[in-house]
Amino acid sequence: MMNAEHTEDPPSYNAISTPVVSPVTYSPPYSSGREVVKGVPPGLQDLLQINQLSIHERFSVSQRWARSFDVLDHRGQRVYQAIQYVECCGPNFDLRVRDRRGDEVMGVIENNSCGCSREAALTLKGNKCIGFVSFPSNNFITHLSIMDSSREVLLLILGPSLKISIFGNISFEVKSRDEQHVVGMIRSEGNQYTVIFPMDLEVTMKAMIMASCFYLDSIIYDQRRSVTDRPSSS
Repeated sequence: MMNAEHTEDPPSYNAISTPVVSPVTYSPPYSSGREVVKGVPPGLQDLLQINQLSIHERFSVSQRWARSFDVLDHRGQRVYQAIQYVECCGPNFDLRVRDRRGDEVMGVIENNSCGCSREAALTLKGNKCIGFVSFPSNNFITHLSIMDSSREVLLLILGPSLKISIFGNISFEVKSRDEQHVVGMIRSEGNQYTVIFPMDLEVTMKAMIMASCFYLDSIIYDQRRSVTDRPSSS
């Protein structure tokens, strides 16, 4: 498990010169996960004073969902729980993020995909779409685009090719859309992910990066299964 005290934080978002997302100053300051903060979607106020999350997969034997996760802050306290649901004739990928009270906060939903590209919608409570994360197939690098609801690219997630780097530890950079500035990091270590972003990053963007991490994990998970389930030649 990664020690948060020794993790190098990304630069303040105020120092990143990109026009696509601006930091928001909230008043009053966050002090309780149950407070309603003006301009912050319900449930996302828990992210206001957070710049690092750890995502741990949990084991479940229920037939109603395939996988579940705990989302922890840098102190190891659970902020969210995420559950991937599997239904007959349902979405290809359907993951719901819930807060400590069990209320749904976000959804990551992929309704269809083709061989050359995959895309999931990012929704808030009430299925309000706030954006998309897309994954075009590329043999050389991993390149995910985080987009707004109009499909304008906001941020990129860049890393090594998943054709060869699907086992062991993997690191991905979250960059501005012009690829000139590193906004954060996503690190995969076994069944755990560490997501790092600036403290002053707009809270909805923090949530979209977290949601995109779940989608990235689903892609890696599918790649690993396709390799391990492949019959060996003898």
